[in-house]
Amino acid sequence: MKRVLPVLACLALLSPVGAGAGEVFMCKSYSGGTFWSSAHCGKHNALIERIVSVPDGLPFDQQVQLAEQNRAQAATLAQPPAPVTVQRATVPSNKAECQSLDAQIREWDEMARQPLSSQTQAWIAVQRRKARDRQFHIHC
Repeated sequence: MKRVLPVLACLALLSPVGAGAGEVFMCKSYSGGTFWSSAHCGKHNALIERIVSVPDGLPFDQQVQLAEQNRAQAATLAQPPAPVTVQRATVPSNKAECQSLDAQIREWDEMARQPLSSQTQAWIAVQRRKARDRQFHIHC
């Protein structure tokens, strides 16, 4: 019987709604219970919970199985998607590099206060700028 259900589901999907298609009603009684019926729920003094189109030539039990499969598929589609968890990338500790850059900048500042040639002063300025750029880049 387990192998028959997928075949029946395919038949239900492939069969045109107008030709040879029947309906199965899921009814809800006033007391709260539910049941499947081939007749309109009003004939059983119940409310319609769901209507499923099924192949007309199948026995009622197989029509109900198809209707249950349809109901289960609809329930999975109606579930809200799982919440997406965003994980932040772990940033490696740059503490040692930041301290090293800070010490190097202090040394260049100290060198720049000395009477040096303009070429050496320019070189110190370039080195200091590179170190500051690196500090900014790694968020020191």
